[in-house]
Amino acid sequence: MLCSTAPGQRSLAARVRLVAIALACITLLAQPVFAASCTANRIPADAKLKFDGSLDDPVWQSAPEYDQFWEYEPVDGKTAPVRTTVRVLYDNKAIYFGVRAYDPHPEDIRAPFVRRDNVKTNQDFVGVYLDPIGAGKSAMFVRVNPRGVISDGIYSADTDNADFSPDFEVDARAVMLKDGYSAVIRIPFSELRFADKGAKPWQFQIMRSYPREQNYILMSVPLQQTATSMIALMNPLDALQAAAPDNNWSLRPQVTLRGNRDGASGQPVDKSLHLDAGIDLKWQPNTAWVIDATIKPDFSQVELDVPQLTSNAQFALQLQEKRPFFLESSDILESPTLMNEQGGNGPKALYTRSITQPDWGLRATRRDDNTEATLLALDDTGGSQILIPHAFSTDSVLQPESDVVLGRARTYIDGVSLGGLFTARNYAGNLGDNAVIGPDVVWHSSEGDRVRAQWLLSSTSALATDSGTLQKGPAQSGSDVLVDWLRKTPSWEPSLTYQQVSNAFRDDTGFFGQSGYRQLTAQMLHRNRLDGDWSEVDEYLFYQDSVTTADGSTVFREIDPGVAIYGPHQIALTLEYHPAMAQRVSDGGALHSFNQYSMEIDANPAAWFNWLEAKTVLGDQVDVGNDRVSRSVYLLLDARFRALDRLEIEPRFEQTMLYAPDGTVSLKDTAVQLLSVLHFTGQDSARAILQREITNRTAVMPGDVPTSITQTDSISLTYAHRWSALKVWYLGATYSHNAFTDTASTRSTEVFAKFQFDI
Repeated sequence: MLCSTAPGQRSLAARVRLVAIALACITLLAQPVFAASCTANRIPADAKLKFDGSLDDPVWQSAPEYDQFWEYEPVDGKTAPVRTTVRVLYDNKAIYFGVRAYDPHPEDIRAPFVRRDNVKTNQDFVGVYLDPIGAGKSAMFVRVNPRGVISDGIYSADTDNADFSPDFEVDARAVMLKDGYSAVIRIPFSELRFADKGAKPWQFQIMRSYPREQNYILMSVPLQQTATSMIALMNPLDALQAAAPDNNWSLRPQVTLRGNRDGASGQPVDKSLHLDAGIDLKWQPNTAWVIDATIKPDFSQVELDVPQLTSNAQFALQLQEKRPFFLESSDILESPTLMNEQGGNGPKALYTRSITQPDWGLRATRRDDNTEATLLALDDTGGSQILIPHAFSTDSVLQPESDVVLGRARTYIDGVSLGGLFTARNYAGNLGDNAVIGPDVVWHSSEGDRVRAQWLLSSTSALATDSGTLQKGPAQSGSDVLVDWLRKTPSWEPSLTYQQVSNAFRDDTGFFGQSGYRQLTAQMLHRNRLDGDWSEVDEYLFYQDSVTTADGSTVFREIDPGVAIYGPHQIALTLEYHPAMAQRVSDGGALHSFNQYSMEIDANPAAWFNWLEAKTVLGDQVDVGNDRVSRSVYLLLDARFRALDRLEIEPRFEQTMLYAPDGTVSLKDTAVQLLSVLHFTGQDSARAILQREITNRTAVMPGDVPTSITQTDSISLTYAHRWSALKVWYLGATYSHNAFTDTASTRSTEVFAKFQFDI
């Protein structure tokens, strides 16, 4: 039952009805579009395929050539401005794609050396999306640029999300030619999950990035931008008879030697030397099943997490998953909670970064024509933080050791995805437990609609204490309900999301930084297609209203009219005005009203300066610590330079400044990162990362948060030799220095050698 409101105010239910009526007025009938099929040739048993990037081999030339390509960006449906062809081969172990990318000006091809998974649309590349199930719900993708560098991952149609985290044991080669370049991609059947004698044919899609004055995305299907997913239209693959992997297995040992030197000001230095060994096992008994096991995995990250501004954040922030054990069929773990992202930081029912350091883990995954499921069990030694969400803030407690079991499954019936998940975490020492269970559904219509819903129930007996620990108590029950609708038409894109999270809901194996609220989010976007270099102008109106479930008090509200302009060099210019923002930071606290202006520009200026993101937000912002509105300035600069083909330089600067009523800076929160990578060869690289996070808080008025300075400096140097995605040798060193007001500073140095390989 919705809470009552004061006279003259509309209830949240009334707002929902008004927005729903307005959005329901928009309808459009779409005509079905079909993609031509392509035939795969079997490699003769007595033939040896030349796999060097070229397509001159007679085996390649014997395969039928597919050459129907369309423009997807900037304007969908137009004939591709340059010619692209593809040929497909297969044998008993793998499927092969050979792509020829013709170019009338090959001197303009952008082909830098980059790290794996950094082949982006600011470079030339060709890529394949492969769906061996044929259901159009998920696809493995592999990109390769003209240097032969690979990006790969999993795309999920239900969440419209491309996850670059998984690294598959795929191979690719590329070669530059006088009229363009060609690339070949090999995908082993052992890396795919498919049904033996499946009811539907395999399907694929070829994508080509062609960045010039305009950034073109070309595709082997006439996909429209109104499609609700990138794989809504794919090419059927004829005549393919894939050999089913039978009892395929691999062992992946990991050995790490590390020396540490830790100390605090005025304290003796602690020195240590560790030799850690672990092993991963992957067993594929047939085409549908894969079993993963890990013992004593080394989950230390060679990559550093990008620094975040947290000192004025009202709720907890997420980190990206990068650990291989959790990346097998990672798309199955996604659920509709991803839709309500709140800038990439929204709730997630399953968040594997909540699993800190397992002693062991076991996982089973299955895919067939209509069903996919995964079950995971492990022993987590803990050591991180457990989020304790509230309506106005996120608390945390120390994470103890626990046994974790989680599962996720879904099935597809006539355009509808029916799924469900469960998690169970039992804490050692009789400290209680946390469990979550619930169904979800996703429906796609042929007219461009997507509807998603999820209902989660939780039970928690591991209760937080005031001392920052857990203790067992009476079980508390909670719930989370999410419903969301999106419609895509050539000119209009309305969306509507409603989420309600009860006060006692907690998901210790997911990510929920807030509870005890209900939230309505609506957006109306209008597209205006243009002819010429400036291709599109979009006007939109965004609305979000979040209130507590306890008494209907406003937590956050904003109404944002904006315009986005798209032009040459991948320019995207966004201007927004936030005229009626409101935020409350504590129960019973004041509701602060304020205004903001924001401007953001993204661009691909040149081959040597291939990415720029610049954003500024001016106006007011709520100072969460001091519970008042402050004049503020936010600035983000993120750039990527390629002064040399073999050298990557990526600086990033982010800063928030808040001003007290007298004009004094009361908070200055800064995060800086400089990343550089030197590629000696396609397999050898050296990387350096320098980071600084500094928060300077000044008490200006009586009752303000005390004056303090917090500073963290980090340096990471790593040399890597990569034989394949799973066989890598690292040698590196890290240094960090932490300084806090009125607290002894700490220093930590580590030198390490890490070797992981595949048997």
